[in-house]
Amino acid sequence: MPLGTIALLWAASFSLGALPLTGWAVRVFTRRDLRALGTGNVGVSAAFIHGGKLAGIAAVLAEIARGILPVLAGRFCFPDAPAIALALLIPLVAGRYAIARGGGVTNAVWGFLVFSPPVAVSSGIWGLLVWGLAQRWWGKGDRARLFASRCGCLCTPIWVWVWRQSMPEFLAAAGLALLLAAINFSQGDDMALSKSDQLFSLDDSLDAAICGDKAAKLSQLKRAGFNVPAGWILSQEAGIGHRASGIGHRGNSDELSIPNAFIQNLKSKIQNRIIVRSSAAGEDGDTSSAAGQYQTIGPVFTEAELLDGINRCRQSYWTSEAVAYRRQRQLPDTQMAVLIQPYIDSEFAGVMFSRNPLDGGSQVIIEALPGGAESVVGGQVTPLHLEIDFSKPELLEKKLTELKSNSIIAESILAELVKQAQAIEAFFHGIPQDIEWSWDGEKVWILQSRPITNLQPFWTRTIAAEVIPGAIRPLTWSINRPLTCGVWGEIFKVVLGDRAIGLNFNETATLLGSHAYFNATLLGEIFRMMGLPEQGLEFLLRGQKMGKPPLGKILPSLPGLWRLVQRERALNAEFKGDRTSIFLPALQSLEKEGTTRILTRIHGLIIEDESKGILMPNAQFPMPDYQYLTELLERAEQIQEWLKPITYYNILGPIGLAIRKAIFRVNDDWLANDSAPEIASVRALQQLAHKLRQAAVSQPDETVSVADIAQTFAETPALQADFEKWLDIYGYLSEVGTDIAVPTWREQPEIYQKLLINMAQKAETNLAEKREIKLSFSQKWRLEKCQERALVKNEISEIYARLLAHLRWTFLEIEACGLAMQVFQESGDIFYLEFGEIQQWIRSGASVSFQDTISQRRDRLVADRDRPIPPVVYGNLLPNSQTRAIDSATSETNIIQGIPASIGRVEGFVKICRTASTDLGENAIAVVPYTDAGWAPLLLGATAIIAEVGGQLSHGAIIAREYKIPAVMNIAEATTRLRDGQKVRVDGYLGTVELLE
Repeated sequence: MPLGTIALLWAASFSLGALPLTGWAVRVFTRRDLRALGTGNVGVSAAFIHGGKLAGIAAVLAEIARGILPVLAGRFCFPDAPAIALALLIPLVAGRYAIARGGGVTNAVWGFLVFSPPVAVSSGIWGLLVWGLAQRWWGKGDRARLFASRCGCLCTPIWVWVWRQSMPEFLAAAGLALLLAAINFSQGDDMALSKSDQLFSLDDSLDAAICGDKAAKLSQLKRAGFNVPAGWILSQEAGIGHRASGIGHRGNSDELSIPNAFIQNLKSKIQNRIIVRSSAAGEDGDTSSAAGQYQTIGPVFTEAELLDGINRCRQSYWTSEAVAYRRQRQLPDTQMAVLIQPYIDSEFAGVMFSRNPLDGGSQVIIEALPGGAESVVGGQVTPLHLEIDFSKPELLEKKLTELKSNSIIAESILAELVKQAQAIEAFFHGIPQDIEWSWDGEKVWILQSRPITNLQPFWTRTIAAEVIPGAIRPLTWSINRPLTCGVWGEIFKVVLGDRAIGLNFNETATLLGSHAYFNATLLGEIFRMMGLPEQGLEFLLRGQKMGKPPLGKILPSLPGLWRLVQRERALNAEFKGDRTSIFLPALQSLEKEGTTRILTRIHGLIIEDESKGILMPNAQFPMPDYQYLTELLERAEQIQEWLKPITYYNILGPIGLAIRKAIFRVNDDWLANDSAPEIASVRALQQLAHKLRQAAVSQPDETVSVADIAQTFAETPALQADFEKWLDIYGYLSEVGTDIAVPTWREQPEIYQKLLINMAQKAETNLAEKREIKLSFSQKWRLEKCQERALVKNEISEIYARLLAHLRWTFLEIEACGLAMQVFQESGDIFYLEFGEIQQWIRSGASVSFQDTISQRRDRLVADRDRPIPPVVYGNLLPNSQTRAIDSATSETNIIQGIPASIGRVEGFVKICRTASTDLGENAIAVVPYTDAGWAPLLLGATAIIAEVGGQLSHGAIIAREYKIPAVMNIAEATTRLRDGQKVRVDGYLGTVELLE
């Protein structure tokens, strides 16, 4: 082996390593000298940090080439001695460190990759695994990264031995690894230093963990185009300086060692007066404001004052008051970032809330004083206080004009402030904001924006309005809430795994104003954990579309999502198994006595004393005892056990169908909904009405009165038997399938008998013909992936509704016993009790009286039923509001936007239908609070449908499309904003309702 050649190659490798290629690259692109920047390292990471992306890429390419050349030269000169090629990386790295002032890691990595790809890949994977473990131990940070880098270097010889089985190569790799590790220990870390010494700008995308929440939020607003003053941030990472004394103590040791050049650089960016502001972790955050805890210093004039202001601002982080605040809010002690901005010379300034901070109501609250905003937030002077209601946009200008005479602020500025408040709230996805602002005589400046922390959690009617609409009685809620929260909790635990620990899924839903709301704050947190986009919260609060999730954020949730997909795919088979083993036997045991007999017994237990107008026990029936009540209670408890698995299917089934429709791009019109209860029941009733009409007339177009139709029905036992059969099949349905307090069809046959007679009286019974849709082979294949799930979903809905109907009838029987025992005074009382109260009453066997409780709850429900219910509630208090009606004289556009549900355009007159038993009349446009399967007969007679809640997959939308009735959903407060007889135009394609008078 020629030693001269080896010596020459070693010298060449050292010389190649000594060339300052990375330094040249940075100098070419930025004219900056890396040796005078940061740690002084002339490495790839320093090139990116101090030279930018182009300089960094050029440096990477240069170092890759430098690492590959010695290995290729060694292989070429000594093909039979690969250890020499590997050993040539040692002088290369030594030259890089000794003369070029680099670390040599990039050279070594690419040299190993050319020498032996398996060794390089194995070392890289090992380094990533160590990094992950180190992050679990130390958390995300520089310590874990450096530890993984050093372990990756030191483990490389092991992988050389595993893959190569060569002692010379092992020794060469060991020498190189030790050299790299020694260099790594001795060099500074530009990546860590960059987090602390880099001067960030509000024009940059800032990390709240490094620059604090205040600066991060202002950066978002500035980059979005809001008027935010320029600003620069000294990060809160250690590196500029460290606090030497203990927590809560102040002294000269707390002052930071900041280079003069750094201060000069800052002062050069702001020529006039400066303000120094805190931006700590947890300050202006989602759950804590830290308002007034930290010091703001300004105006600052000189460099010495600037340095002193930064030190004083940073020291305020460790005052006893600030430390106590963080302890109380369970915030960790870190460091404080400092925000430096131009000092705004304000004519007047203040704060404003985008919503009423007391109850989240629709008022922008503005407080202002002449001068700077600090006089307002300081609380020592009473500011001008304005409340501007924006719930009626058409009256906003009038309100501003009225305020102008009592305000120091011009009307145009007030209008701009309201506009800014609403825009900033919308920018932060509907989260109410506490905003600090300033007016300098030319424009409004936004100085700070943070969430109104007391207006949490956020509660939304999105989804909840369809799941369980309308005003809800206590018994219904005490049963539905644990079922719903439990199932959603189980689904989220499948996706999140261990990350779900600490989340309270019992808080998924609540009642506000007797109406169901979902916890948007909790669901938004879950969405973020799942990697869904930030628009997820906007979807919950505003009903807007959710964007596509970024792949990088959703990756951690892929295992959990895969587990959920597996459950969804197995749903059909699991449901069929449970249907056979659980649900059908359960229904058979409940229905063996017959619904008619059950209802007869319920009504027979009590009779009405007409002379006294009270209910009393029926002497023909034995007085019920607590043993019988206990049997009924056990039946109710057993039905609830059966409801748990069917509720799971009833939630996951529609989710799976919606996902499949989106994936396979299946239109709603393709799906056959014949088996859906709301469709099948109406179709069967229409067929019966057709038979009744045929029996009453001799000619198809013959005019016949309602009285004649009713007489024909009364005189035809076969038709009466058919109607009874229809009630037996579909009598479990109700206006609200999820509300056991709402009577079923079986309990009010006279309403549906009247509906049958009215349908038969019309010449056209609107029989929906089965549609034949021509689909391509590809479309049929896609439809096949969804149709079976749609059929199973309908089966699930039927079983769920049947079990709920039997649960209702069981409670009605318990109530009848209670009426006979004078525990209750009138029908319906039991639904104002919670299930736990019923259990305690029956199991105790004691004589009780619930009348005061029932009376109070009934009065509250009546009041809540008539009040407007906001789609979003901020905090746990409904805002004070009054019923408002749209008047064409005050509406600027006369057009209300909703969700298009079924195409078609109709003009007509409004009929407000608050229950499904409302007499709709002829050619009316039905305005309903919600739609469920029980509304189907009513909606069938409407020329158009307007619903307060619901979407394109709601029951009303399905019925409307099936029968080609124009429909618009999600018209907020439609039953109170519109009035009977008002003429409107409904456009189901555009999703609009136009007021014509």
